[in-house]
Amino acid sequence: MTNGKKLLEEKLNKKEFQKRIDEMHAYDIAEDLLELTLEERDILYHYLTNEQIAEIITYLDPEDAAEILEEFDKERQTEIFDEMTVDDVVDILQEYEDEELRDEIIETLEEVEDVKEFIKYDDHLVGAYMSNEYVYIYPNMDVKEATTSMIKQAGEAESINLLFVIDEADNYLGAVNFKTLVKARSPKLIEEIMITIPTVEDELPITEAVYDMKNYELYELPVVNSENKLIGILTLDDAIDAAAEEAEEDFAKLAALPTSDTQQPWIKTAIQRLPWLIVLMVLFIPLMSFSELMIAGLGGIAILAFFQPLMLSSPGNVSTQTLAVALKAIANEGGMKKKDVFKEFISSLITACFLGAITFIISFLFVYILGLGLPEGASELGRLETAVIFAVIIGGSLTIIVSAVSLLAMGIPHLLKKLKIDPAIASGPFITTLIDLFATFVYFGLATLILKGVGLI
Repeated sequence: MTNGKKLLEEKLNKKEFQKRIDEMHAYDIAEDLLELTLEERDILYHYLTNEQIAEIITYLDPEDAAEILEEFDKERQTEIFDEMTVDDVVDILQEYEDEELRDEIIETLEEVEDVKEFIKYDDHLVGAYMSNEYVYIYPNMDVKEATTSMIKQAGEAESINLLFVIDEADNYLGAVNFKTLVKARSPKLIEEIMITIPTVEDELPITEAVYDMKNYELYELPVVNSENKLIGILTLDDAIDAAAEEAEEDFAKLAALPTSDTQQPWIKTAIQRLPWLIVLMVLFIPLMSFSELMIAGLGGIAILAFFQPLMLSSPGNVSTQTLAVALKAIANEGGMKKKDVFKEFISSLITACFLGAITFIISFLFVYILGLGLPEGASELGRLETAVIFAVIIGGSLTIIVSAVSLLAMGIPHLLKKLKIDPAIASGPFITTLIDLFATFVYFGLATLILKGVGLI
């Protein structure tokens, strides 16, 4: 039984109920809210103020928050929205299924112009996550005057850790740390103590801002428009939300899964996964056709067909590992550093050499001892020479393929990022299918060159 349900069953009066609610965190109440029936939630709303309901709802996922708010009449929805920050209002309104109701509510909000301005941003852009509730001061202010201004604005600000310095035209100039301002003694101007902090444009992808906040260890990041005018800030909690959403999407794309809701019907989930599986199946058809064509062209040499699965599985495993490293680097730093690329390639090269040497020995022994599935002319060369030739083909192919696929697995995500395509779309199944095609081409191509050279085909 949830804490909220237990609280309702105690049948407290409003004063006692408020006292108990004050002892609970809004997140815990939000978690309980979804477990209550509609009737139980109606009772709970009777005891809560609009401000408390607003705080609780902001801890829900925007989709769940929209469903909860739609249980209220339009007037109460407006009152609750007016208690929220603009960025939270926009996040929830974007999840409303009834677009007509959403537009009607927007027109009744106190901050209607700000909401209209924020709601225009796509959900992957910085502007969709920024807040317009921040403290601003001017460079020609004395620190005492700036402190007074900060105190007046603090009640409406989302954070006062940084105070942002602008000129009369709202152009961003810099920032002042709260601690620095408190320690400063008059007479001293703000321009003497302000520092430079990187900015992010509102139309950039949110991931760019997350990189900056992580790299510069910032709790707030100023958001400017194309004219360098300060229009908002990105706070750490919003950046964490964005990073979590991006991580979930990237994980799904890495596994070639569509973005889907775990609450939706299983049939809908299955249908959403189907297109990707069809794409991968279609990509696999050329691979099978090419393999059959090459085996037939090589006179149906069974020994080559026997080792083909090895040529596909090992590079696939290496590429998936390298792909994960590349995507992690892009997510954390925006890209891999040259030394990291070199290190990853050398690591893959060493792995390739080890795998190639082991495969050379195994294939040599296999051919020398068993000698199965070899072409007719092999007996003329002698068993030892034949074993060496096929060991070179199999071991050499694996060494070349594993060495090359690490570069492909690193290069493809970075190429996609350069083309402004989400790197995570280079999913494990997708990239391994491409590498299977590459591996088959190298394997049979090298076999054709060597076997023709020694006259076995």
